[in-house]
Amino acid sequence: MILYIAIAFALQTVRVDGESMVGTLQNQDLLLASKISYDFGGNPQRGDIVILIPPADPSQDFIKRVIGLPGDVIEINGDHNPTQVLIKPGGKGPFQLLNEPYLPEAWTTLKYCCTASGMETSSPEPLTIPSGEYFVMGDNRNFSSDSRVFGLVPRKNILAKAILRIWPLDHFGGLGAGPTFQPVTTTALALPALGIAAYEAWRWRRRRMRRLAAARSAPPAPKPLG
Repeated sequence: MILYIAIAFALQTVRVDGESMVGTLQNQDLLLASKISYDFGGNPQRGDIVILIPPADPSQDFIKRVIGLPGDVIEINGDHNPTQVLIKPGGKGPFQLLNEPYLPEAWTTLKYCCTASGMETSSPEPLTIPSGEYFVMGDNRNFSSDSRVFGLVPRKNILAKAILRIWPLDHFGGLGAGPTFQPVTTTALALPALGIAAYEAWRWRRRRMRRLAAARSAPPAPKPLG
């Protein structure tokens, strides 16, 4: 009985309802979630798949992936293909590109962010995520109602961390790897630099050819008398 109560207190089963996490989770997958992962001083981490209460509708539970943490600066830029999620972890250093191999397809909707509350914009706008708030998205970005729609999620609204898929049996196991960072490619700066280098090389070759031509056309030096 004690063991049963302990397990019931620490764990819960969660049924996925919908397509917002396709790429990682399928509709009607049955998951095991930990209700104590974030108790005892722990907090959600980037890449965690969490069960949460959306701020706009406290009657529902959603399942989403944590993308932005308190203190991060986040920007979503749909001018690129694929759409870029750019983050300054902890608000420090240059923007880094979030590499998300679990996305199922190209991302073409709600692809700019963020307002002061974390919702979508019509152009890329950086947002510093306040303390105690999280930015979440579904993996199926074209079919997900997430922070781009309902805004940042308070820490108290995050209920549990999904840790294991237990049904269907042929997909039993972990939930895959999370996102990683990679440096932002500075193509716009690299191309002018290459152009300058090529121009300087062309000038050097041109000067050298002029000197050779001048040397060929110069009259021969007089022979010394002896």
